[in-house]
Amino acid sequence: MMKKRWIFSAFAAVLTFGLLATAHAHDGWSQVNTPIIAQGEVVYVDLLFGNHSNDHKSYRIAGQWSPDSSNVYVTTPAGRKVDITATRFYTGEAATETEPAVNNGFVASFSASAPGAYIISVEGDSIFRSGETASRTLRSAKSFVAVSDIPVPDRVRYLTGFAKAVTPDRAEFVPLFNPAAVTPNREVAVQLLLKGEPLANAEVTLIRRSNSDAQTFVTDDEGRVAFTTGPADYYLLRAKPASDEKQEGEYDMVNYEATMTFIVQNGTAHPAGTPPVSDPMLYVNGRLVAADGLTLENGTTYAGAALIREHLDPAYAGEERVPLRAYAESIGASVEYFPATGYVPPAVLIYTK
Repeated sequence: MMKKRWIFSAFAAVLTFGLLATAHAHDGWSQVNTPIIAQGEVVYVDLLFGNHSNDHKSYRIAGQWSPDSSNVYVTTPAGRKVDITATRFYTGEAATETEPAVNNGFVASFSASAPGAYIISVEGDSIFRSGETASRTLRSAKSFVAVSDIPVPDRVRYLTGFAKAVTPDRAEFVPLFNPAAVTPNREVAVQLLLKGEPLANAEVTLIRRSNSDAQTFVTDDEGRVAFTTGPADYYLLRAKPASDEKQEGEYDMVNYEATMTFIVQNGTAHPAGTPPVSDPMLYVNGRLVAADGLTLENGTTYAGAALIREHLDPAYAGEERVPLRAYAESIGASVEYFPATGYVPPAVLIYTK
């Protein structure tokens, strides 16, 4: 496992957002132990809290996620959101009568046998009181992992399933790029959503882990910011919009905190090998199935009628040969693609509803 790291974490009729002023408070973030992992192996997720030095643009640990008001979820490639909070355990040093807790952190874990894009979301909901004023803080801390039959960046670089919104009751970042296989000097973009809708004119900070270099952006009308990826390192995105939402007798305002982490990689060296075979592999709902009748031609994967009937639609009575992605998506399935890597043929990943 890699060493511990970072990354944080009744609608009113009219909402007024403090979008350009960043609230000065600790943040929570999550970090997977690796961005790419082989099928069946365990993914460990660090849940850390802090970010209070360098004008709240660093990775210093201070405080911790409240186990009573936060939960950890994994959204699978099939779109199922699974609660893994019960796997969480504490890894810091406990507080004493004279000293506060230090090296605070929790770790959660899960194992996945189905290949594809997985989204980890840590979600907190707390109310803070100061005198007669109370504020509610809703946190969303996202990190990502690709599960693959061949766990290298070249194998997973075409996955698109990371761009899903998974926390519709709060603010969240949605990456418009593949955060598991990104390299330096890439033009990428992210979108900031609030309750599923793009959040315009919001301040977003991008922080590099090793030196706390920070860049600040403001989202456009679609809630997007674009930037060029830096050198290989760990990076944190954070945004802290606030609103005047209130609940009589409970809280007077709502602070939203969204964080997202990703790793820029230098790439992976591969030994020279023979060209891959042309026939692709087929995974249906995470299971490798016999792919007789599956062919790849000019970048399009075709499937025979028998294969469609056996694995996707028993009632299929159409053409004897059909573009696989187009047909699968027409019946509501989601489709991902692994390109050929070394000696390994390409693979098609289908998740039915």
